Amino acid sequence: MRNLSKPFLVKKIVAAAIVCILILIQGCEKDYLTINPFEAEGTTIDFLPGNALDSLHIAVVSMKCSEKKEDNLIKIKSIINSIMSSKPKTDLICFGEAITGWYVKSAEYITSIAETIPGPAIDSIALWSSQHHVFISFGMAEYKESKLCNSLVVTSPDGEILSIHRKNTLTPEDEVSGYSSMQNSNTLWIKNFNLGLMICADVNGYWLTKQYAEADIDIILSAFASPIGLPNYNIISRRMDAWQIFPNRTGNEGGADYSGLIYVSDPAGTIRSHAINVEGFLNYTIVK
Repeated sequence: MRNLSKPFLVKKIVAAAIVCILILIQGCEKDYLTINPFEAEGTTIDFLPGNALDSLHIAVVSMKCSEKKEDNLIKIKSIINSIMSSKPKTDLICFGEAITGWYVKSAEYITSIAETIPGPAIDSIALWSSQHHVFISFGMAEYKESKLCNSLVVTSPDGEILSIHRKNTLTPEDEVSGYSSMQNSNTLWIKNFNLGLMICADVNGYWLTKQYAEADIDIILSAFASPIGLPNYNIISRRMDAWQIFPNRTGNEGGADYSGLIYVSDPAGTIRSHAINVEGFLNYTIVK
């Protein structure tokens, strides 16, 4: 495990090691990672946060989505208000993948709820970021250059669009919904933490993982639409030597069930806080 008394040197060594491991574990497909024996074995590793001089107060959301975009925006606003009322020192609120509507549906439906960026949904959420002076990340269907993109947007406390990540690694569900893949990597800094943006299956992408390993990210800021249950440990955090934020959705959408699993895991892969099978949010403070 890394020696946090020499964080800069060790982070560089760890990043180099990750890149070497990635070369060894890259799967048969051009841009798909397989699980290596160390990851699969699941030995418990202790993570020590050092002097904890930097902290980031986050809220991770599990949300039940409506088919109607307008209903989802009303709910997003209500959740933001609830979080900031109960935890006014929250720095970052994290919503799941494509939460402005249902995740899996026809391309015609996705087109009907998709927006360009900037657009009405972005403008509303950016306004709420400004009103509460908080960063907000959320997934949406984006219409860009005649293509549908599964996108993750981060707005700033100033009400600005801080970053946009478009999903690299598509699932069969994405293809049913008409989404197009777009190779891109996006990092941003929030309170001395370097965050790398990923959407769901992006965590299996060789190219994107390599970009973030080389960038020495501290946190994987991700968004999910996932049915999975709680894992014993988080392979992705361990692989990336980074915290991971795992927001999600819950409920049934036209026969597709989502578990509502949300969690925060540390760089050793330990799940530090989680909730499952409920709509709501959890609060956690990440330190380094």
